[in-house]
Amino acid sequence: MAFHDLASLPPAAVAAVAQTCEALITAEGQEQATLQERQLLANLFLDLLGQPWPAQPAATMPVGLAGLVLSHRQRQEVMQLLTLLAFLEPRLDQAKVQLLERIAAELQVEPGVVADLEEVCRGHVLKAFGDLYRRTFAALNSDGVVQGYARFILPMLVLGIDREHESRYAALDTAPAGSMGAGLRAYYQHNGFPFPGSRKGLPYAYVAIHDVHHVIGGYATDPDGELQVLGFSMGLFPDHALLIALPALLQFQMGVADPLAGSVAPKLKDQLDAPTFAQALQRGAATTGPIRDFHWDFWPWIDRPLSDVRRDLQVLPASGAP
Repeated sequence: MAFHDLASLPPAAVAAVAQTCEALITAEGQEQATLQERQLLANLFLDLLGQPWPAQPAATMPVGLAGLVLSHRQRQEVMQLLTLLAFLEPRLDQAKVQLLERIAAELQVEPGVVADLEEVCRGHVLKAFGDLYRRTFAALNSDGVVQGYARFILPMLVLGIDREHESRYAALDTAPAGSMGAGLRAYYQHNGFPFPGSRKGLPYAYVAIHDVHHVIGGYATDPDGELQVLGFSMGLFPDHALLIALPALLQFQMGVADPLAGSVAPKLKDQLDAPTFAQALQRGAATTGPIRDFHWDFWPWIDRPLSDVRRDLQVLPASGAP
């Protein structure tokens, strides 16, 4: 199952995307791609474009990529593929990141987010994550920096606790068996997580929908599951796909600690399973309905059977089969 939009690329555009992929994994011929990178690239290219990897594409950037990949959605999906390729090896390669930034600028897809990735390469981790959070606050919740950080800090001081949703989470104890609410209750109980908006919980506005994605997608909360649910969210929200995924890819694949999430997420390396991440990305892209709104009010759905919710939102099985 390829991305619907990339499967419709004309042959010249497919060739240009392949050449761009080759340029990225070799840093335009400056580096030797590993055998694993080669195998993963061939598999991902087929999975996401529906086309076999061509024989020996040039390792230089094609001229006029933006003139061949025309629609904004196609450009987003190309950038998602390229970002995944940049993280195949558990080390940040500055030459590759700089090339990724050039491509993002040409395709006009989240170039500022990729620029933050280059700041990480330069050792400016706090600056990079600070800007990523600033972008997250503004793009996903229309918050300023002060208001965004206040959402995280005030509940710890017993201020700003989300009383509006407190009773709703408490009522999950009576959710019907097999319902989305029962699945959400089991998610919090099994993982020992406090409810969003509570004194020890993370802000409702930022994590409630993430938790619902875990339940609807059937993703665990280990590093692999967290990466997959973020792949799923990338597919749901293509306008902010890189902003959503880069902090977790840095945390779990590159071992670069997120200063804000470091207390609740381990700093690890080499946790990315690229094929399963790509499958989650495709599942998110194929999902339809109100879940594609970052501020989806999922509470009217909470007592419905989880299987019905998945059906109505057209969530593909985890295997990726239609």
